[in-house]
Amino acid sequence: MKPVIPLSKLEKILIIILVILAAVTIAGGMLLLLYTPDDEDLPGQSSGKKADWSQEEQMAQEVSLDDITSVLPEHCDLNQKIPDVSFEDENGKEVSVRAFEGKVTVLTFWASWCPDCQKELSLLNQFLDRAKGYGEINYVLINKLDNLKETKEKATQYLSKQEIPINTYYDNGLAAYKKLGLHNIPTTIFLDEQGIIRAWSSRQITEASVFEGFLKDAVEGSAAVTCEFVTSHMMDSKGGIHTIYDTSREKTEASDVLCETQGAMLEYAVLKNDRELFDKIYHYVNSVMKTHGLTAWKVTENKPSPVNSLLDDLRIIKALMAANRLWGGYDEAINDYKKELLRYGVSNGSYVDFYDSKFKKNGNRFTLCYGDLKTMKELSIQEERLKEPYEKAKKLITEGKISDEFPLYYSWYNYKTKAYEKDDINMAEAMVTLLHLAEADQLEEDTIAWLKKEMDQEGVKARYSVEGKVIDGYHYDSTAVYALIAMIAERIGDRDLQGKALKKMEKMRIVNTSYVYHGAFGLEDGTGITSFDQVMAMLAYEYTN
Repeated sequence: MKPVIPLSKLEKILIIILVILAAVTIAGGMLLLLYTPDDEDLPGQSSGKKADWSQEEQMAQEVSLDDITSVLPEHCDLNQKIPDVSFEDENGKEVSVRAFEGKVTVLTFWASWCPDCQKELSLLNQFLDRAKGYGEINYVLINKLDNLKETKEKATQYLSKQEIPINTYYDNGLAAYKKLGLHNIPTTIFLDEQGIIRAWSSRQITEASVFEGFLKDAVEGSAAVTCEFVTSHMMDSKGGIHTIYDTSREKTEASDVLCETQGAMLEYAVLKNDRELFDKIYHYVNSVMKTHGLTAWKVTENKPSPVNSLLDDLRIIKALMAANRLWGGYDEAINDYKKELLRYGVSNGSYVDFYDSKFKKNGNRFTLCYGDLKTMKELSIQEERLKEPYEKAKKLITEGKISDEFPLYYSWYNYKTKAYEKDDINMAEAMVTLLHLAEADQLEEDTIAWLKKEMDQEGVKARYSVEGKVIDGYHYDSTAVYALIAMIAERIGDRDLQGKALKKMEKMRIVNTSYVYHGAFGLEDGTGITSFDQVMAMLAYEYTN
């Protein structure tokens, strides 16, 4: 007989834990067996049984809010014309979606059996009231007609009983539903007068103010709506755009004004052909940020920093040259900035990040995202002394790829050590680098492939190590990052990548006209709204328009 070995104290504790875990597991299983969900627990279904759901409906229900882009229409990308699909009218006559062009059009896919559709359609009169303020529009219901769960008779009876005042077209056999890549109902698509998709909702619209928000995007353009928010709530009377939005105007204007935002707004104004906005922004740069020939990278409490930024200077020069081609009248300003660039942006024949006028010294580094190669090249053609700095910057950027496995670029080059520093990669800065490479036709295929792979998985997160791993605490999405990816995609002509990036960007957008910060990118409670995100999104809309 084997001796009985007494259990140690640790072993006794482990056994107790195992017994507790087993009990919890059994109890949980019993609860699951006893629980039968009501219809209300399963939006979009009347049966209340998951076994009855189609595969696409299961996916729509299981997707998390963080991944809401998965249920957006697959083949309906913002700023692209809606695919040519057709529906049947009440008499069975085929009608193309192109027939609705000439007016802003709202298409809502629905079915009479769908509780979420029923709730949305109950607000239809409120939606139509809001729409009156935006001119004449087409409001079109598209019935998801599978001739099984939904029949024409059921749809017609429902519309008649509910006294819904608009006609319904029928997607017989779901041909349009499938061609557009829809995943669930109700799905509503907002088209401008040319049939270009300006907004969509893959979820039930529960408030008239949310419907109005989408409609406003379709009528006025999303970039214009966001710009209206920025100029009304983040810009001061002098034309400075402050970094942080707060419901308190005083707190907003207590935050800094960054030159990067001012420069990006100049770019946006050129793209929109808005000289009044351009001149207001530039007046602030010239009268507040510029002191003793140097443009401060930021203004704090109306005091400009004694330090400039090469990236900001190049962005302003780029915008000035574009404005000069468009409107004329900026030759003197461009020449002044060339002098500033030669004096403060170049040292020992190389571009440098900054000059500190307080300590009278240049920076000893070159941050790769500062290298706007296209603008540098244009300047090198105009000014002989800028040829050498351009060639050196081009070499530093193109040779700064991290690895074949992680084909992005190091953040900066240290002139003292003559080496790239292996700091973590801020992805907003990394995407600016890629945009500059794309604009100069220097973006390599393996980098594009990495971007596409990430976008097909979880998306591009906020910060990575040089080994290509997401840094702890930075596994979140950034409006600016996706806006920049959309611009990169436009430059390389990749419509699929562009569409995915805009979808990711849009999920951060606040679409509700009941909020004063409607059209902004941030959190629903009005926090997390920064100027850089807003202006990058505005540029993305215009780049891809």
